Amino acid sequence: MRTLKLFLNSSPRVCWRRSMASMSSAKGTLAPASVLAESWSIAAEGYNELFVPRFKPWTDNAIALLGSAEFKLPAGDVLVPTCGPGQELPRVADSLDKNVRGTDLAPGMIEVAQRRCEGNARLSCAVEDAMAPTGEYAALLSVFGLQQLPDQAQAIQAWTRCLKLGGVGVVVYWPVGAGVELQGPWAHWGRILRAMLGNSARRGVPGWEDSLSSAVEAAGGEVLFESKLKCRIEWPSPSFMFDAMTECGPWHALRLKKGDGFVDGLRDEFLAPYAPEAPLVHDPEARVLCFRRTS
Repeated sequence: MRTLKLFLNSSPRVCWRRSMASMSSAKGTLAPASVLAESWSIAAEGYNELFVPRFKPWTDNAIALLGSAEFKLPAGDVLVPTCGPGQELPRVADSLDKNVRGTDLAPGMIEVAQRRCEGNARLSCAVEDAMAPTGEYAALLSVFGLQQLPDQAQAIQAWTRCLKLGGVGVVVYWPVGAGVELQGPWAHWGRILRAMLGNSARRGVPGWEDSLSSAVEAAGGEVLFESKLKCRIEWPSPSFMFDAMTECGPWHALRLKKGDGFVDGLRDEFLAPYAPEAPLVHDPEARVLCFRRTS
């Protein structure tokens, strides 16, 4: 059984999920949404430990924007779709003085999020498809979930429609390919995958980022704010980053789709340009979309 190299305290349950997911993938029985749900369930504990602090600068900006005094939010709760391990939930509740509901497709992520909700009557979380949110909300926050969904424009429409009139949404996401970085390690990995897999390495329909504003408007909303947000991420070494990304990060799903041998076979090529023991620093650029329901 393969175990996570980085998250040394992985529970037997997590390792069992990893083994079962590999067997299911080998048989070709997992649909894409199931692959993501299984992948992020397996990765949940490691993601919480390694990625939540590295993505914190973007999360801080998103929460500050949603809590801006200029927004006169209606009464009601806040939805956090694609909430992952739930790191935003208590902070949003404190910032907006509202009840907060987190949802995620991955049961393993919700298990971690539930621990953050314990003892706080303002917080709740549940397994739910972000493409089809239930309920009506005064505000919505999502950080780094949109780009993983099968139809980003459709998701933005659903998120706009689930807001009450005057409700505000803040969504931070990674754009496709070179929109994140031109020369950093993530761009390097993308070039390796495109060389190996061709067009099947692409994530989403090209140009989907440009359709989000019109999607908001078609769903009865208006775009209040669009911006790029670049922050720094530092890894102790290139090998640490590769293990983190492929064991408990966004590249982990590739293990379920193509197998451990395929992913591990790309390790040396990925590490080749970098000094083995030197810290690896890069400055990926995300995008921020802020919108309001108007009709």
